[in-house]
Parts: sequence; C-alpha cells; structure tokens
Amino acid sequence: MNIEHRTLNDEVGLLPVIIRVCCSFLFSILIITNASGQALQTLYSGLDNATGLYVTQNSVYVVEQGKDRVLKLDHSGKLVDTIGGKGGGNYQFSKPVDVDATNGLKIFVTDYNNRRVQVFDRRGQYLSSISANDAFGANRPYNPTQVAVNGLGEVFFVDEAENYIRRFDLDSNLLDEFRIPSEVKSVGEMNVTSREILILDKQSETIHRLSLNGNYEGFFTANGVQALFAYEGGIWRAFSDRVEFESRSRQTKTINLSTDLKATDMQVVDEMIFILSSGDLYKIPSSNQ
Repeated sequence: MNIEHRTLNDEVGLLPVIIRVCCSFLFSILIITNASGQALQTLYSGLDNATGLYVTQNSVYVVEQGKDRVLKLDHSGKLVDTIGGKGGGNYQFSKPVDVDATNGLKIFVTDYNNRRVQVFDRRGQYLSSISANDAFGANRPYNPTQVAVNGLGEVFFVDEAENYIRRFDLDSNLLDEFRIPSEVKSVGEMNVTSREILILDKQSETIHRLSLNGNYEGFFTANGVQALFAYEGGIWRAFSDRVEFESRSRQTKTINLSTDLKATDMQVVDEMIFILSSGDLYKIPSSNQ
C-alpha cells in the first residue's frame, strides 16, 4: 500500500515537469518558426556603395556614391532616370552622400567634395546649388552629409566640416544654424519631424533628440541599429535580423527577417518598408501578418 501510494505521488509530481517540457517544446517551435522571418524582396541589385535613400508616393531615389550619381526608380524597382556623374559642374557630383525629395517637387542632394547641395526639380532638371560661398561666406569650410526636409518645408543639412546643422527654407534661404551638441559623437543618419531632430549616432549606439533650434532633448539607446526612419507617428529601426517600430504611444512591433542585413538607410511609405544596403535595394510589407 505504501509503495502504491509513493508511486501515485511520483506520477502526480511528474505532471508539472511534463507540462513544462511540453510548453518549452511548443515555445521552441514558435521561436524557430518566427525566427524564419520575412524574406526581403530585392528591387534593385548591383549598386556601387549606395549611401542614401528617399521614397515618395511614386518614386524611389538612391544615392550611388561609387558612381557619383542618383538613381530614380519606380516602386517596383524599374530604373526610370539617372542624375549625375563624376565632376564639379551642374548635374555632376563628387562623393554624394544623401538625398531628400520632399514631396517630389524638389530634390536635394548633398555633394560632399564639391562643398554644396544641388537642387533639382521632379524631372531631374538642375535648379540651383547651396554652396559655401553663397550661404556662409567664402572662407568657411562646408562639407554637407545628411539632408532632411520636415513637414513644414524646412530643409536641414549636416555640415561635417564645422560640425553644424544648417536650416533653410525651400527656396534655399538660410534660416538658422547651430553647432551639433557635444553629446553627439557621430552623425550616421538624421531625420527631422515637425517637432524634433533625430540623429543616429552609430559610434555611441545612440539616437539623440534635438529641438528644431538645436537644444539637446535626450536620447534612446540604439544597440545594433543600422538605420532609422522617423515620422510624426513614431520611429522605425533596422537591425541585422529584424525591423522594429515604436509609436509615440509606446506601442511596438517587430518584423523578423529571414536573412542578415547591413542597412545604410530606410524609408517607410504606404505600408511598405524600403531598405537600402551598399549593394542592394529591398522592400517588405510593414505588417508582419
């Protein structure tokens, strides 16, 4: 009787263990299934050191620094037009870095070695340049890198030479300029909303928040973040194995990727995520359902 009683207790005692093992097994299956992630759809491949991306409702603009030009594609990845080529004249670039096409009416391209920002219309026709001589005085160094236009039509450029951010209107009139705060160690990427400036600092793995006039407002940790896209509703971040979104109300979403990624830029338009690497342009739906 005692033996039977002990055996029954042993069997009852095994139940929690069995349940835990089964749950652990099922959880492992879910993790493995989720880890497979979404496959990236390749829109355009064979890019030569692509560094900047901007997407409008109809077009995709890619800075191909290795060939000193900007590509204009449609949303399916078909090449529509090219702007540029090596040189110092109009329609030419020397180490272009970034592009912002605003609402599609004006296209701003930072032309690093030529110390200017070239401005084009939506057909790719040259309009003007914002150069150091015209805007800041002939004796001031000026090497523009990141460019961003907010919803108010204000154009922001990072000047790497003086560690400044310059702020213009859409007609290239200088509105303001301020030194980048010392908390920012590097500017890997800059996004601007109607309320703030967000800088991805890859050196310190931090996303810094500045007011529109340059006051330091705080930071987020950004361990492993390769690229970011910020807009009024929240922030998208690209990692090597996933894309994450955090809304203003702190709601989050994660989309796991099926392949390793090394992103240089990203944009989200019409529930589609466009991700740029140095050699390829990809897209995936912004919903993981």
